[in-house]
Amino acid sequence: METLQIEDDEEWAQAEGVPALSEPFIQKYMQGRDALVAQEKRQRSDHAFRQTLSPMAAEACSIVAQIRFQEQQTIWTSDLEDSLAEEGDVFPGMMFTMAKERMEKTKLWQIVRKMPKGALLHCHLEAMVDLEWLVEEALRTDGLHMSCAESFATPEARQSCNFRFQYLKSSQAETVLPWSESYTADHLVPLHRTADSFPDGGRAGFISWLKARLTITHSESVSHHLGPNDVWRKFTSIFEILGSLVYYEPIFRAFIRRMFQQLLDDGVNYVELRAAFCFRYYKVGSETPEEGYEACLGVLDEEIEAFKRTEAGKEFWGARMIWTTLRSFATRQIIESTSLSWKSATLRNGH
Repeated sequence: METLQIEDDEEWAQAEGVPALSEPFIQKYMQGRDALVAQEKRQRSDHAFRQTLSPMAAEACSIVAQIRFQEQQTIWTSDLEDSLAEEGDVFPGMMFTMAKERMEKTKLWQIVRKMPKGALLHCHLEAMVDLEWLVEEALRTDGLHMSCAESFATPEARQSCNFRFQYLKSSQAETVLPWSESYTADHLVPLHRTADSFPDGGRAGFISWLKARLTITHSESVSHHLGPNDVWRKFTSIFEILGSLVYYEPIFRAFIRRMFQQLLDDGVNYVELRAAFCFRYYKVGSETPEEGYEACLGVLDEEIEAFKRTEAGKEFWGARMIWTTLRSFATRQIIESTSLSWKSATLRNGH
């Protein structure tokens, strides 16, 4: 049947005067097209580099190109997906939050992840944290408490109201939990008690809820009808909450060491971090935030050098900090922040 169909199509094309691929003027067009593509490739920034590749490197490029082409045909398309109704359309260049899980299963991702990258020159410090690890580390850290801007008795309040974490040496034996309607705003409650009493699934439910509050979820990332301000408010609140955990010294030290190891595992040997220096940094066992950021940057410097001395970190080149200030600040705050940054110039790489 297929052979007959092809023959019928060819006869129809001849009868309608459709040009065949073998005709001279079609071949001339194809040659001109190929020449134009070749000319464009010669103008690319990596053309000279590609011309000097070793035979092994050229073969590696060819293998990766074949893998990329194959995965374009089999992974980044909805044509072969039985789960299309559940997943929606799938295509190269789709939104990152929708593609991430699928991307991380590809051969191309595994290749890219292992390739040497040298330096990472732009990353926001708080956003580098592994949320799964951070939540577990917070629950393991002695003395951490949680406070909320108001009672979290309703699902609506738990979804949108602010909260933070802080170390306390001791707490009251009997405290009203944030999930109670009688909770007093900004009252600090032991984190382990807060987690265990979460009204929707206990500690496991609390961990899931906290991770959702610290992430732009899939549904939030595609809720375009709410406008940009809604997701931007969520984004801003995430950094405030993360900062109250990350900038407590025991967690900060552990986080920095883990981040350096993860960067090295991904082929990154040097990193330039950036943070908005308006957070409160607490030394271990302290209930009072430090004045200035010398202590925080001192700990960062210690951890950089300590990691470089380890067997695992011997290939790590180091890290620097870019001091940033929020443009929403008043002029005086920006100038004062700039002045303060010059007093902490040991690791500062820019402002």
